[in-house]
Amino acid sequence: MPYVLVLWTIKEEFFPLSTLTLPPAVMSIAAETKARQVERVTLRGGLKDFAIALLVMVVLGSAVFVTVWRRVAFIEVGYEIRKLEKTESELLHLQHEMEIERAMLSSPERIEKVARDRFGLREPEPGQVRVLP
Repeated sequence: MPYVLVLWTIKEEFFPLSTLTLPPAVMSIAAETKARQVERVTLRGGLKDFAIALLVMVVLGSAVFVTVWRRVAFIEVGYEIRKLEKTESELLHLQHEMEIERAMLSSPERIEKVARDRFGLREPEPGQVRVLP
């Protein structure tokens, strides 16, 4: 008997239960079965709506996350650029100072003074200079 009821509830579009003359007990079982099927369909529809809503929230959340992440990365790159520009400026200043110091240390007057004072060198006598061919 349950198989017949299931067949009737599945094929209700072809054999509407309202047109059949069945005992009231059988009709109540058929109505309960129909209610369960409607409940399953509603539950599936609810799950489908929930899944779609969840997917939309995940997509929007991902978009917000990527946007914030890109902005933070942009700010970090800006800080790094400022730091490198400051380092470049300091190095250029140091290079300028080193060029000045090199010019001072390589001047002929200073080299002659260091040679006389520190190493005891003096001007050569006329007979000490020999010209090579």
